[in-house]
Amino acid sequence: MSPLDLPGGGRLYMRIAQKLADDIAAGRYRTGERLPPERDLAVSLQVSRTTVREALLALEIMRQIEIRTGAGVFVLPEAMREPVPARQVATGETGPWEQLEARRAIEGQVAYLAAERADEAQIAEMERLIDESEAALDDVPRFDAVDAEFHAAIARAAGNALLEEYVAHLWSMRGGPMWARWYDQTRTIQNRRRSVEDHRAILRAIIRQRPDAAMTAMKSHLDVLAERFHALNL
Repeated sequence: MSPLDLPGGGRLYMRIAQKLADDIAAGRYRTGERLPPERDLAVSLQVSRTTVREALLALEIMRQIEIRTGAGVFVLPEAMREPVPARQVATGETGPWEQLEARRAIEGQVAYLAAERADEAQIAEMERLIDESEAALDDVPRFDAVDAEFHAAIARAAGNALLEEYVAHLWSMRGGPMWARWYDQTRTIQNRRRSVEDHRAILRAIIRQRPDAAMTAMKSHLDVLAERFHALNL
């Protein structure tokens, strides 16, 4: 089946989620049954595995399925009692993969400009935030807050108010349930340490006024998040 044959419009992952929800409602998959592996669904639906992954996250939030890491994806009893009506998948959230793609494009350019334009006070603020994030490695809520502040500080240093707004908007999307469902599985202290190291690499390039290096460091930092998304064993 081609994605173009799927009913409705909107985000592709939502159309995939609706197709799977309709199959569950029609009895193709029953309570407790395991859905086909992610890679098989991607082949049969002719979409990427990232799209399938976002569709499965949406269905889990809607209590249609349960994702058991390392074991597979299983139909929940709620899916039989309260099936999703045709073409009514109840999420319009931008999926994690789209968010990461957008952040890579925009924050990469923001880091480039920051390396050209950051002043001493702005650099000092970034240094302070990195030190604070390192001190908060065992305090996840505080670490996440400082993480956001660091990226916002880079956006301010870029000297473009519109880009600063774009970055703030992209970060606000992290409050959605799909992002949280995925991101919560990656909140290890090792990953937080890696983020601090990445931030230091970005800042080094900004201090040295090397725009290309700053852009590469930022994109590499976000590529790590993308790799974690791919590495989830659904």
